[in-house]
Formats: sequence, C-alpha cells, structure tokens
Amino acid sequence: MRLPLALILVGLIAAAPPVDARGRYVVVNGQRLDTAAMARLDRAACLRVPDGRYWIDMRSGIWGYEGGAPQGRVGDNCRQRPKSLSERGLLYSPGELLR
Repeated sequence: MRLPLALILVGLIAAAPPVDARGRYVVVNGQRLDTAAMARLDRAACLRVPDGRYWIDMRSGIWGYEGGAPQGRVGDNCRQRPKSLSERGLLYSPGELLR
C-alpha cells in the first residue's frame, strides 16, 4: 500500500509547475505568472505583488482575490501624491530656525 502512495506523490511533485528563480507564486485569472509577467505586473501596480491568487479585469484594471470582491484598480499605488513638507516634518514655524 505504501508503494502506490509514494508513486502518486512522486507523480504530483513531477507534475507541479516549476518554481521560478525568485520563488514567487502569483496566479492571475487562473494562470500562474512566469518571472517576466510578474515583473510587468509589479511595474503596472507600482509595488511588488504578494504571492497569491487574483483576478483582474483586463479592460478596467479592477482586481480582487480569487473568488472575492473587487479590491481596487491595478496602478492605484502609482497615483499617490508626494507628502507635504509638514507631513515629512520639514515645515518650520517662524523663528524656529533662529533658535
């Protein structure tokens, strides 16, 4: 009984898709992305997309987790405005530089 189970496990391991060089696992619309496709998606999203299973509407750019509700649009992180001087702690009050 152990031999057939071992053969099944070896078959499953052999049939598994190869892990890319960086060890990432990103599936979009049911297709596992290769290294080049992950790099394109990372650039489009302006962040490193975490491992996981996602769906993306290619027309609108809306994305979500596989089987889930929409989470946003690809590239939302690209539109962040730069932080103001006060948000960065670089805004001084009058006379503060003279102290």
